[in-house]
Amino acid sequence: MNRTKPSSQSRVAVDVALTNYFLLRFFKEHDHRFRHRVRILFGGSEEIALNDIKWFVANIGAPYQAIVTDGPFPVNNIQKGLLDVDVELPVGPQLRGWHAGTATNTVPGAAAITLTGVDESTVRQAFCQSGNIAPDIAERLHINATAQGVTIEATGVAGHACQPSGTVNAIAVLTTALARSGLLEGRDLTAAQAIAQWTKDSYGTGLGIDCENAESGPTTANGGLIIPANEFAEADKVLGAVSGETSEDAIVLHFDIRYAVGQAHEQIIERIQAQAEAAGGRIVDILNDDPYYVQADDPRVQLLTATYNDVLGCEARPVAVGDGTHARFIPRALNFGPEFHADHVPAVDGIDLETPPFIAPGAGNAHGADEWASLKNLKTAFVLYALGLVRLDQYLQ
Repeated sequence: MNRTKPSSQSRVAVDVALTNYFLLRFFKEHDHRFRHRVRILFGGSEEIALNDIKWFVANIGAPYQAIVTDGPFPVNNIQKGLLDVDVELPVGPQLRGWHAGTATNTVPGAAAITLTGVDESTVRQAFCQSGNIAPDIAERLHINATAQGVTIEATGVAGHACQPSGTVNAIAVLTTALARSGLLEGRDLTAAQAIAQWTKDSYGTGLGIDCENAESGPTTANGGLIIPANEFAEADKVLGAVSGETSEDAIVLHFDIRYAVGQAHEQIIERIQAQAEAAGGRIVDILNDDPYYVQADDPRVQLLTATYNDVLGCEARPVAVGDGTHARFIPRALNFGPEFHADHVPAVDGIDLETPPFIAPGAGNAHGADEWASLKNLKTAFVLYALGLVRLDQYLQ
């Protein structure tokens, strides 16, 4: 079974869905007879909570063998644990009602807030002329007077939360500037200082949860979404969750955490709770999915890895990632492509590893602006899937 996600956030996923479709069409037109029934499942909930495959496995049943086409080649045999943590922070009049970020699993490329009761010249003095704000922060800020007040916009570099290298968190930029500007006081200042500290990098050092090992790489932590606490409570009611009472004078910051294999999620939660309480806040919601792990010497992993190496004439090895795919909830599932990453596979003829020259610097990342897909890579993936399916079908017999 091949599976891919037609996600609204990923044009790449649509391309892979078409590749899977033409793969089965190819086998039908050439009258190839598999020993096992082969079918495609398209999931529409991968970017949210993977409830589609959870329902399917619980109500229809798990396939005998699943190949999930939602990761890197050659074979992804380790996925970090997925931990979503929502922290409520009390705020004052300036941060009340603040919205920032676009999705929980996206490093925000832009964030803005409108301050009231101050004039534009005062804000410009605080941000651009006081010397309180480092130049690399100040150059990412844009100030405009509006009918509601003075709006400060921060520009970052968007990307996927599990692959933060090269990204810049706009929420971190904005809260760092606000915390140092002298424009905030009381609970607004405390909240801005806390968020700036917690989001100062993408690897959890500000939260005290950084961890790295050879098996799965570093833990990542993305503070990617802020909404008013009352809106968070309403969303929880719609989803049937229970997070307790929330305050109108509070905001909720969502953390998307991909934790290393061997790291205990309970300890991560304890440390975040301690950090939240020190800032006058609390954790209001938690969702954990344990890590996914298949040993590298599993015969199926070796078979698909060998298929990749045979086609491309290289010596790639199984890889670990921070993504979360449907394979977590399908017994015996394997992740096999379709992505080619320079971090995971050697450069060889037949695949594109570099961002195309027509993509602007800082763009092209997954879940970011101008996400791209290579037709050459999709054609190579087609060959890998065709040979891999035939070999795996024969092995399972």
